[in-house]
Amino acid sequence: MIHSCASGCQHSLVNPKVKQSQLAIALTLVSGFALLEMLIGFTSGSLSLVAEAAHMTSDCFALGLALVTSWLSEPVRNNPLSDSLSAIAPRQQWETWAALINGIGLLLLTAWIGWEAVERLRAPSTEIASLPMLITAAIGLVVNLINIRILHQGSDHDLNLRAALLHVTADAISSVGILLAAIAVATKAAILSMRIILTKIFILNSYQWLEYPFCRS
Repeated sequence: MIHSCASGCQHSLVNPKVKQSQLAIALTLVSGFALLEMLIGFTSGSLSLVAEAAHMTSDCFALGLALVTSWLSEPVRNNPLSDSLSAIAPRQQWETWAALINGIGLLLLTAWIGWEAVERLRAPSTEIASLPMLITAAIGLVVNLINIRILHQGSDHDLNLRAALLHVTADAISSVGILLAAIAVATKAAILSMRIILTKIFILNSYQWLEYPFCRS
């Protein structure tokens, strides 16, 4: 929601300093967890965690862009960087180029994740550690819920905050999906272990049953 003044200008109802603080906190949380998630994803063999970490990395770029844009759009005089950028090209064009770079990065990440998924289906040799995957997804969900609470304030009156809120909301939904995938992996492993145990018990009992007549004789 944008408030229009009588002269036709438009401005956000959110205090720029408050908005920048919100975006900075969200960016710090997302970037820190994205690095952790990437490391755990590679070590545990979870493609879901690696894909989510790549998605959160792109969100870091989006949050950083929103933060820089908010800072440059402040009506502050004698801002050397803002003046330099305005001399080269209008601010709207810089946002367009940044969005284009972000879109290309997302396409490359999507292609890489799709290739890895196909290779994993063709040769599923890597064993997925469900416990690290489950714990990491749970922590990610908590981080995203914190970011949702931080960015929700003022998001109805500011497009930058609203876009950032949508990004972290999508991350929260992805974390729920990874949680369900981790539970499915753990359940499958538990069922397989139970089958092995039952098979061993059956073989042992069968051996004892076959041995019993010879013991009697």
